[in-house]
Amino acid sequence: MPAAAGLPGAEVEGGVEVVDGVDHALALAPPRTRAGARLALGLLRLRSFPRGFAGRPEAWRAGAIATLETSGSMVVRSLVLLLKGLCCAAYAGSPRVLRVLGAAPRCELGPNADPPALPPHLDREAMRPPAGEVESCDVVVVGSGAGGAAAARVLAEAGLDVLVVEEGEYYDALTYSRDPLHALATLYRDGGLTASEGRPPIALPLGRCVGGTTVINSGTCFRAPPGVLRRWREVHGIPWATALDGEYESLERDLAVRLVEPGRAGGNGELCRAGADALGLSNGPIPRNSGGVVCCGTCPMGCALDAKRAMHVSELPRAVAAGARIRAGVRVQKVVVQRGRVSGIVGHSEDTGRYVARAGAVVLGGGAIGTPELLLSQGIANGSGQLGRHLRIQPACWVGARFRGREVRGWDGVMQSWRVDEWLDSGLFLEATFTPPPFGAHWLPGAGEALASGLARYDELAVIGVHLADTSEGRVRAGRGGRARISYRLTRTDAAKLRFGIARAARIHFAAGADEAYPQIGGLGALRPGQEGRVERSLLSPSAMRLEAFHPMGTARMGADAQRSVVAPSGESHEVGGLYIADASILPTALGANPMLTIMACARHIARGLAAELS
Repeated sequence: MPAAAGLPGAEVEGGVEVVDGVDHALALAPPRTRAGARLALGLLRLRSFPRGFAGRPEAWRAGAIATLETSGSMVVRSLVLLLKGLCCAAYAGSPRVLRVLGAAPRCELGPNADPPALPPHLDREAMRPPAGEVESCDVVVVGSGAGGAAAARVLAEAGLDVLVVEEGEYYDALTYSRDPLHALATLYRDGGLTASEGRPPIALPLGRCVGGTTVINSGTCFRAPPGVLRRWREVHGIPWATALDGEYESLERDLAVRLVEPGRAGGNGELCRAGADALGLSNGPIPRNSGGVVCCGTCPMGCALDAKRAMHVSELPRAVAAGARIRAGVRVQKVVVQRGRVSGIVGHSEDTGRYVARAGAVVLGGGAIGTPELLLSQGIANGSGQLGRHLRIQPACWVGARFRGREVRGWDGVMQSWRVDEWLDSGLFLEATFTPPPFGAHWLPGAGEALASGLARYDELAVIGVHLADTSEGRVRAGRGGRARISYRLTRTDAAKLRFGIARAARIHFAAGADEAYPQIGGLGALRPGQEGRVERSLLSPSAMRLEAFHPMGTARMGADAQRSVVAPSGESHEVGGLYIADASILPTALGANPMLTIMACARHIARGLAAELS
């Protein structure tokens, strides 16, 4: 990142420091990710042998990186993209760079917004686990994200004594970091570098804090498509799957879910709407759990106003008001099972050491990665052999487009604002999702001065995310130290569907007046209007795609058949009495929509059944 296009240089006198932030981020990453970073640096050294990479001229170095970024090797491309992503987060997150771009992250309430309560009604000190004390309760809930928090509230309001145990720490609008890499370190699992292995490897950012991934997601709150719920009832034997309307309605009231108002979606959303309308495509505003927020640019680092009703400002305070207790900073290591029934959990706190809680029931809400990770490390609740299998992630692709000479300024509107649901029956859903510079700059092509030039014109970018309800599957296995090892292989069929979606996203951009679009497929450069057909005609393998995923689910799926599922329709393990799961891992199939609301609706239903049984 040289000084160019009005931007300061990186790691030069008077420039922006990048290396220390990247080094810190990698220290928090899984060992395989750190090994990948070392390998990527080795590739650069090898390419410049014998002179050494740092000794080469700046233009040569930029060209070498750009060549590797477009290599025919998936491994090489992925390794370079890893380093580029970290460097861009550190560089583009610098306040100096953001000032030059005019893109300082901010959130604003509209005139009709429901004012958020600040500070949140949770007591940080009350969350500290007691040292050397065994706690007792009726139910211990492991995990405080969408599923765990929703279950905890229902159980506490039913009069049960509830403990919520969370591996991460508590942060709120008063304590979120505005430094992107520091935010990744404090709010995300693995410092934000969780990824699935496979062809291609896919980034899978997950929350690790009180409130879980709801703290860092975009707040989109769709109900599950009715056809999906019917399939759960008819194929997987879940009789209540089509009877969730009451739970959805209650959640939408409690979380202040509103459609983004037309005219307040910002430039990015307006261009998506204009392009879709020009093509006659079904489209509309996205429902979000943030009341009437009209500018929302801090979601990935925690809502600056806590106007987004993440679990730490909504369900968890309600659970605490009903008597629940929260223990933050405790990693649960074991579910205690005696004579075929749970009797509590054992964990560890960095502050107070060993933590033990006794309970008559355990509800796991650690998500589609954390829940199987815990159970597989113990070898329990897996008589069917299905635990950890059937991972769905709803892979997604960032499709940016440049509107030359036009100020889009996507950061001035709602980050995730507009949807195109024309192809929902095919499993494709498109969402106008503007990505702030620290988290989106690495998707711009090139390196060196070319990258700086593209970043300097970030205000001309519009972005559409292409998401797929996948039929491809992955798996979570127990790795070293009990940490999950995640694999996922994108099938050719799903890759073709994604290419179809990418081409349609580019066409929407062009219909709105874009000059070029970036398809994020190795071997394909920027597209000009009329060239989007190249994406569909491409015979490149699935490994050529550059993807992310934000919706893991299905690894402890629910069903009536104990040979094909992990938990019964009640949410209770088929094998271990008193062990319940109430998170994304129980969802039997991909949704074709953002899953937060459905996770919560299912968790509430399961918790009501458990509460009735225990009372």
